Amino acid sequence: MWFSKNNFNPEYKTAVVFGASQGLGADIALRLYQRKCGVVLVARTEDKLKEQVARIRNQTTSVSQSTSAESSSESTPTPLDPLLEYSVCDIADYDSCVKLWDHLLNTLEVDPDFVFCCAGNSVPKLFGDLTGKELASGVNTNYLTAANAVHSGFKAVLQKNAGELIKTFKLRHVILFSSVTAPFPFIGYSQYAPMKAAVSALSLVLRQELMSYNYRVSCVYAGNFASEGFYEEEKTKPEITKVIEGPSDAMSPLDCCDMIFDKLAKGYDSIYTDFIGWVLGLSVLGTQPRNWGFFQVLMLLLFLIAEPIAFIIFVVLPIRKHLQPRVPVKQ
Repeated sequence: MWFSKNNFNPEYKTAVVFGASQGLGADIALRLYQRKCGVVLVARTEDKLKEQVARIRNQTTSVSQSTSAESSSESTPTPLDPLLEYSVCDIADYDSCVKLWDHLLNTLEVDPDFVFCCAGNSVPKLFGDLTGKELASGVNTNYLTAANAVHSGFKAVLQKNAGELIKTFKLRHVILFSSVTAPFPFIGYSQYAPMKAAVSALSLVLRQELMSYNYRVSCVYAGNFASEGFYEEEKTKPEITKVIEGPSDAMSPLDCCDMIFDKLAKGYDSIYTDFIGWVLGLSVLGTQPRNWGFFQVLMLLLFLIAEPIAFIIFVVLPIRKHLQPRVPVKQ
């Protein structure tokens, strides 16, 4: 797959980006629009969506003007600017998603070629320190947003194309966002990792069920990137979680977007944004699409030998050391 870059071509197509009010979702919308892809940004907060639409227009205009200044005065005129809209929707609420897809397909008359499910929110705490509201938020924001967006959209597409032969359906592409904590969950991520593991499992099921309808399904296992959410997470992240994660520089969200687009273009459907994520993904290969599959098999042999030892050294022992002062000693 690495030798081809023809598997992701958003130019002059349309995309809906869920969770686009900030972070990676907002930057994905920016990068898509800069590549002449029509974009509909979706999130709960209208003010933030307006800010992102303005930002996308401004930054895209700046890039276009810079490019024009460097190009010949006899350059070929560019087509009209692609669609750039926003829609307010609580994606965790299924009925709201149904209304959204009705608005897209019937009011805007937009049948997206790409569906990016970027919504997510991590509250890193020890399990006993979480509130019931935070646990519920983990389920709603990190899993239901993806399931609701894709399910309601699929049903809307079926209704819109009722009577058509399935083989005539146009190619559509769903991109789900999981996390590197899905294949390798550890202390501090009980509110987040299980739901991102569910998103990963959902991608496997959807890949089987939707392929007959000409859907491609990809899943991104993102590591740390320097978004607003990342810095909020650092405020509540337990020290033991930081110890296990180790020192690492958070990737720029725009660099993360570029890497994701590059790997989608190469045809990969399991996408890791850093090397450690790729290595940790070896522990749950199962039926997941391969990413440098030959090397994954070789690394897996080493991983199976080293992982139990590494897990004790880098996870179990630090946890015991951290929690030991909390355990009351019996007299």
